[in-house]
Amino acid sequence: IRIRDSRLGLLQYAMMLLIAAYIIVWQLIRGNSYLMYRSPTVSTRMSLQQPTDPKSCSPKDPNCHDSFKRVADLPYCCTPACAYKADNSSCTCPWRRFTNYKCQYVDGVGGTQIYPNDIVINTFRHEYTQERNATCGQEGCSKLWITTGAKDRFMADVEDFTLLVDHAVQNQELGIARTSREMEGWLLVNGTHELQQQLCSSTNTSMTAPFYGERTTKAPCYLKPNSTDKDGLDYFTVRTLMMAMGLTLEGESYEGSGHSLRYEGLTVTLKIHYFDTWPWHGVLRDGNGRTKVLYVYSLVPLKDNPYKVSDVIYSKYPEERVRRDMHGIYLSAMPEGELGIFDAQTLLLTVTTSLTLLAIAATVVRYIAMYFLKQRNYYKEMLIHVSADFSDVRDLEAKSDEEIQEILKEKGLPRTGTRVQQILAILDAGGLSHHNHSEPARLSTGGGARLLEAGESQ
Repeated sequence: IRIRDSRLGLLQYAMMLLIAAYIIVWQLIRGNSYLMYRSPTVSTRMSLQQPTDPKSCSPKDPNCHDSFKRVADLPYCCTPACAYKADNSSCTCPWRRFTNYKCQYVDGVGGTQIYPNDIVINTFRHEYTQERNATCGQEGCSKLWITTGAKDRFMADVEDFTLLVDHAVQNQELGIARTSREMEGWLLVNGTHELQQQLCSSTNTSMTAPFYGERTTKAPCYLKPNSTDKDGLDYFTVRTLMMAMGLTLEGESYEGSGHSLRYEGLTVTLKIHYFDTWPWHGVLRDGNGRTKVLYVYSLVPLKDNPYKVSDVIYSKYPEERVRRDMHGIYLSAMPEGELGIFDAQTLLLTVTTSLTLLAIAATVVRYIAMYFLKQRNYYKEMLIHVSADFSDVRDLEAKSDEEIQEILKEKGLPRTGTRVQQILAILDAGGLSHHNHSEPARLSTGGGARLLEAGESQ
């Protein structure tokens, strides 16, 4: 069935144009849906280094010196102005609401526990000197280790320590393999806390986006990591990482703990999001035409979850040992994101799937014509064709050609055409006289009919 109405034609072609624009512009050009994406395989290594002078120099270099702040300048350390408690390890100071402790200088190696993809940055330690109970033997043991001494210490100047992150990414199917030296990265400051605003405004590298972004001084923002002079690896101070999360080690841990994050520790997930495509730009390329892989660090803290790790150091095995309970920042690296390349099969699948939207345009126009427009009754009569009662077909098929000709003659119908056309003509004329044709047998909506043509008059 073909309805010749310019208004419906314009409506249908307008919808088809919008759908085509959506497929080409939004899905293909902006959405890069012609690309094949795969998750990369990632390896990550993290290490900690004490503050040095010059900055980021190697502590193994004789000309590289440690650059710790004085204990008197650290507000969480016990100083002569504080009142010591009976344990001689803790004190109360008028300028701090939490308990202060004596501070201990440690280097990067001595202040961390390193695991695959994870690291613990120590901020506070309980140390217990213990001796093995000599009375333990064949008759049993009421207490295996007897504590002979204990001391508690904050790690001095931990905010100025630097965390180095070295990582590599690859996907064999896509033929992509990059080290962090070959990639470009950013740190996401995702929030509007006062500390985050301060961090974004204090650097000249803060941007609104990691690619094609604009310079900004407001949070949220993206910051360029510091890079080592020799290897070009990323590093951040612990202070920067805490500010990026809108936290400070001097803030309270979980509600009601009565202690600071410095004392309790916290758990942090370091997400590393990899990508090599960007909306409207497809696959990114560097100056040599190679695929350009970028990444974004983002920190997800769980400050209500204190973290502690324990170990023992034997001073005289197996009789004497030091047990250490170390609280700190547990940082776990978690890679995410996808890398993409052009793939003809993906393009064909996307286009084929999207073309089904064009069929929706015809359906929408059909229902608008039948149920919403002023001339809907006329459109409905044209689009919904009521067929004759097909229950007479079996009887007509059983008749001879001469009988069919006689019925056509009685009804005044043309006696030309094929046998099927003649039977259909009889059905359209009411069928056999002994059948009741007051009710239609079924409806046919003509799903494949062309509704209209633009520019044709009614």
